[in-house]
Amino acid sequence: MKKSSKILAMILGVSVLIAGCGNTSPAETQTNETIQEESTQEESTQEVQVIKAGTAAFPKPYTFVGEDNELTGYDIEILRTIFDRLPQYELEIEITDFTSIFASLTSGLYDIGVNHFTYNEERGSSYLYSFPYDKSESVFVTKKGSEPITSFAEAAGKTYEGQAGISDTVAIEKWNEENPDLAIHIRYIDGDTAMVLQHIEDGSVDFGLLNLAMYQAYLEEYAYEVQSHSVPEEDKKTISDNLYAYYIFPQDKEALRAEVNAVLRELKEDGTLAEIGIKWFGQDASPAIEEYEETIN
Repeated sequence: MKKSSKILAMILGVSVLIAGCGNTSPAETQTNETIQEESTQEESTQEVQVIKAGTAAFPKPYTFVGEDNELTGYDIEILRTIFDRLPQYELEIEITDFTSIFASLTSGLYDIGVNHFTYNEERGSSYLYSFPYDKSESVFVTKKGSEPITSFAEAAGKTYEGQAGISDTVAIEKWNEENPDLAIHIRYIDGDTAMVLQHIEDGSVDFGLLNLAMYQAYLEEYAYEVQSHSVPEEDKKTISDNLYAYYIFPQDKEALRAEVNAVLRELKEDGTLAEIGIKWFGQDASPAIEEYEETIN
């Protein structure tokens, strides 16, 4: 009987000890709730940083306004996907004139330029470039049935039409500077690619120099009476130092570029870039994984 009493006493003692450890005083409960409330309030007051990007909303299919009056395109979709993975930021994309993108980046109005930018040394000295997200190729475009143009030399004396500041127009300007005896006439316009193709078709101008995917997209939609020819290797360097497209940043946005680049590499590795390319072009348009190791500038 004494033995049973001792056992009972031990059990009761352990129960009291456990109960004592498990119970929280009203003061402690209130303190814990206060800490949790303060933590929640602190998280809710942390502001998400707005990142502003600028685009000219052309050329299609890279950046354009769709039939639903919403901005879309290959470049735009990739950029939005990047910022979906950067919850500390809220992305806002504004439509502006092409040349205004550069001025707005320099002034600090925009944090990112998105317009299928290729790389050249002059632009690279003023802006930071992301990892590439697309392989780009240009073609000469002439009226169907006309004498084809297959090089800058063959285009000498003929009239090219394009917007100021875009890589293809800059290439023609560079050619003229280096080859004054074989100069190409330039007609600058404010219109988009559709206008250029219309003028080539009706004979108002002799030729255009257009991105291949862009040319194919417009041809499929509007069936212009035009023809295209590849740019020879010796002329490709005049157009761009390489065949890739990039996002560009002001010089003081190194940290933002690094964050965007980290996600771009993720999108390449997990196949998201390939999926977006297939959606827009029927194939993966992204560069090889080796291009996501080091920035170009």
